[in-house]
Amino acid sequence: MKETVGGVRPPLPSLVDGATVRGLRLRRRRRAAQAVSLCAVAAALTAGVSVFGAYLPTMGSGTVVQALPEAPAGGSDEVDFPDFSHLPRDPEPPEDKVALTGRATVHTLRELLPAGTGTSYYEGQDSFPPDLTYIDTSGSLKVATGVGRAEVTVNVQGGFGRDRGARGTEYLERFYSCDENRGEGRMTACTVANLDDGSVLMAYEDRSGLLIRRHADLLRTDGTRIVVGTSNGWDLEDGPVLASRPPLSFEALRAVVTSSRWNQWVAPDVVEAAKALAPYRDLTLRPAPGDTNQTGRLP
Repeated sequence: MKETVGGVRPPLPSLVDGATVRGLRLRRRRRAAQAVSLCAVAAALTAGVSVFGAYLPTMGSGTVVQALPEAPAGGSDEVDFPDFSHLPRDPEPPEDKVALTGRATVHTLRELLPAGTGTSYYEGQDSFPPDLTYIDTSGSLKVATGVGRAEVTVNVQGGFGRDRGARGTEYLERFYSCDENRGEGRMTACTVANLDDGSVLMAYEDRSGLLIRRHADLLRTDGTRIVVGTSNGWDLEDGPVLASRPPLSFEALRAVVTSSRWNQWVAPDVVEAAKALAPYRDLTLRPAPGDTNQTGRLP
């Protein structure tokens, strides 16, 4: 056995990325769970929707389907990735722009949703540390479904292409692969395609019991990654299930992630306008008093 495994090393970058994403999801879910009202659960029961559906096993083969209704046509794992090697390591922000904030991220998401969409429960995170040369913000909100409220999340990563691309095209090929990406549950559909401008868009759906999750993950030619997810549950990852299907179609998800409004540096009035978003919960990591290592902690 020693001779067989000699020289084998674990994929540390992938493990770290996965652990980081999972940790952020766990922290957000714990906060969201505290806010779930008994009224929402009662409404789901009245409508005959099982609030335990997210935890029931799903029967099926788990076969990945290379086609999605409303997803990019002709998608496959055969895509070309932009060259990110020319992107600067420490980009200088434009003099007339400011960094995108978590609150502005949620505000932009809200405005990009289909007209007439009822939203509430706004949460977001600023980049941390705040002096990052590439921003990394996220946010979430709830969409009224007629029975309860279902979650929609967004993450904007300004330096994803440069940082991950530096590890080699093979890394990006695995990351944006229907065969490699299995979601949180059983993958039921997935497609990956190049858009006309060279960006890479992956759209996929996975299920855990009655909980259905949909994602649109766009990697732009400027290295910015925008990911939007939605589900038919109060919490995108764990439920409980409050509707028969997610509130956003793949067409709507694509419209959100491909919007030109997503930028890591925005006009000051964008951040100012987002201050009207209320009530809003700031989930940004903050350094402890006297902490000089910038590790941060939950407020």
